[in-house]
Amino acid sequence: MKRQNCIMRILVFSIFMGYILPVFPQYTIKGLLQGTEQTALPYASVRLLRTDSTFVSGTVTDSLGCYRLNQVSSNDYLLAFSTIGYKPQIISVTVSNVDVTVPTVTLESDNVMLGEIVVKGSSFIRKEDRVLVIPDKQQVKHANTGYDLLYNLMIPSIDVNKRTGEVTTFGGSVSLYINGEKADYRDVQSLRPQDIERVEYYDVPTGKYANDVAAIDYITKQYKAGGYITLDGKQTIGYLGGDYNVGAKVSHGNTSYTVWGGYNMKEYDGTQTEKHEEIYFPEYSVNRDRTTGNANTRNNQQYVQFKVNNRTKKRNLSAQVSLVRDEVPENGSNDRLDYSGYYTQSAQSSEQTVSKGLQPSVKLFGNFSLPKKQNLEFSLKGAYAQNDYTRTYTEDERISLTDANEDMYSFEVTAKYNIKLKHKNTFGVQAFHFHRITSSAYSGDEDSWQHLWSGETLLFLNYTQKFSDKINLVLNPGVSILNYKLHDADLQKQYSLRLRSRLVYRPSKEHQWTFSANIGNISPDISFINNRTQTVDFLQVKRGNPELDNTKLYRLGITYSGTLGHLNMQINTAYEMSKDAVFGDYYIENSKLVNTYRSDADVHILMGQVGLSYRFSDNLRAKLSGMYAYYTLPNLSLTTNYVQGALDINYFWKDFSVNIYGKASNYQLNYNLSYIREPITYGASVSWSHKGWYLEAGTENPFTKHARYKEHADYGVYKYNQVQTSRINQQTGYVKVAYTFDFGRKTSRDKNDVDRSINSAIMKVD
Repeated sequence: MKRQNCIMRILVFSIFMGYILPVFPQYTIKGLLQGTEQTALPYASVRLLRTDSTFVSGTVTDSLGCYRLNQVSSNDYLLAFSTIGYKPQIISVTVSNVDVTVPTVTLESDNVMLGEIVVKGSSFIRKEDRVLVIPDKQQVKHANTGYDLLYNLMIPSIDVNKRTGEVTTFGGSVSLYINGEKADYRDVQSLRPQDIERVEYYDVPTGKYANDVAAIDYITKQYKAGGYITLDGKQTIGYLGGDYNVGAKVSHGNTSYTVWGGYNMKEYDGTQTEKHEEIYFPEYSVNRDRTTGNANTRNNQQYVQFKVNNRTKKRNLSAQVSLVRDEVPENGSNDRLDYSGYYTQSAQSSEQTVSKGLQPSVKLFGNFSLPKKQNLEFSLKGAYAQNDYTRTYTEDERISLTDANEDMYSFEVTAKYNIKLKHKNTFGVQAFHFHRITSSAYSGDEDSWQHLWSGETLLFLNYTQKFSDKINLVLNPGVSILNYKLHDADLQKQYSLRLRSRLVYRPSKEHQWTFSANIGNISPDISFINNRTQTVDFLQVKRGNPELDNTKLYRLGITYSGTLGHLNMQINTAYEMSKDAVFGDYYIENSKLVNTYRSDADVHILMGQVGLSYRFSDNLRAKLSGMYAYYTLPNLSLTTNYVQGALDINYFWKDFSVNIYGKASNYQLNYNLSYIREPITYGASVSWSHKGWYLEAGTENPFTKHARYKEHADYGVYKYNQVQTSRINQQTGYVKVAYTFDFGRKTSRDKNDVDRSINSAIMKVD
């Protein structure tokens, strides 16, 4: 028996050793992956294959392009490298009883990629639901913010004003995201371009972006350790103005901590106005000419924000708190008034407004990748705003005073669920709720108290049907429920159907046609919803309207997107109708001209737009855009034509870049039913970028001393025409200096989530 047990133990031990001996000892394969310009390729795929192409193991390169494969047995292998924008490469590697350091592998830039649509000489890669835009070395090097980089990409259908942060497309405003999280101005402004891996452009939004006109999502690199400290300052030349910011970030594993703070201010001669008015009372008329003698404006703003973010492949969680303070200690003018008509006299008037606001806020965000190609996202934002507003108007010996104090509470909740179905179809549900409660106490000419609560709930279904490789249908039906109630007024309930539908046809890899039909709505501005009467001057008062309708929007459009070599283009034509649009209105009441709001007019717009971008070389890029629109308001017998054009040119040379831009004069009708002619604007800038330093100097309207904004309107009982000029729209310049110091291993520039706008429902005199 003992002999049998001994034989059994020897047999088991021999079998065990037979299994483990072939895999021990094991070794390591490591190396560096770079592009043709000797730049590291982070997050590239590295696969270890047997010589018969059987998969053994895999990894991705880190932020510096380094990779490491552990526990590799002695044998002959193949190493396969691949990443977006470069040709894949396979090399042979032999492991023979020693760790292997592979010589640096260089991937060549790829002009055509399998499974994608890439145009030679372009970094635009069209996928099923979006366009991947891969920034090249020149575009990244000569950008300091997320807006700078987006501008340098020169997407033909996107208009980027990197000075104001406005990003628009043919259908309206473009929604901006960072790693799938909705971003505000300061979010994108504080992005470091070298940390942006790619830009995803949703020209036909689906999934979580389905309710956006268009969406840009910045996908950033993720680092596990290290941090940075950054400082930047921009000083205006021509008037006193500055914007100064400081930030710091520390990353540890999947968690990062970021703090931001900043200060900006302006002080300049205010708007100079020359205005002629005609007021027609029932039995007489009054003419008035207003000329500004002097004007002055000062404002300043401070903000601070702290954020914690935890990000893995399966989730993205963040929490942040912020505080914004805004103050306008001086904003006014002294004018000369000359009256004629019913009576003739001259007078001196003075108008001064002072305002300040303080807003703390908190935001929570979570995005979860679930099994079976599902995704779930939640966000919650709450804020409190305390606002003060004082206006004093004098005309000779008469004085008018308005003093308002407001407390506003607001919160927003968003939930989104999406799932990818078979045959590349998708389905999703999105729910939103926006709620505001405001209490305002007015004193001065009239003492009153206003209390308003408003809530809007939106529910959408999102479905994408793929009929073939060339035809997709995107349907986003929904409903909007708006409720608001003013103290001592009836509850207003308004229901609106929503629909965003698009039929996409791709006849070839370089061309796409999109046919769209949309139904939407716009809620009235909360500062319009009141029954407050406020003195403008001693002939005119301003009054809110608590019974404004919900504006309904209807739009039909056809869009063509295409590429021809180095040329990218988009051409769009559309018809849009706004039913029950909100406009300014005037009428006579008790010897006073009343300025209020109405919502009984319909607007019809027929428009055509074109955007072209061309890459002449790696150093020279240009973009040209133009638009024509025809407006008509049948209810009010108003029509107008609107023409606009813009040109942008970028030239890169070593550490320097030169930008030239121009925008043609345009003539349009605004929401107050007044016609506005804006002058031509143009400018140029030169920047220098080297390591952590970025210097930029620029000018706007360098040869224009008196840029005039002309405006006129006719409301029947009231007519006016005016010319306005302001120091900030004349010859100006600026100098910007930015420096970033990285410590430890490099970490990505986080977004600054401070929304520096402060909500308010106070009715103010423009």
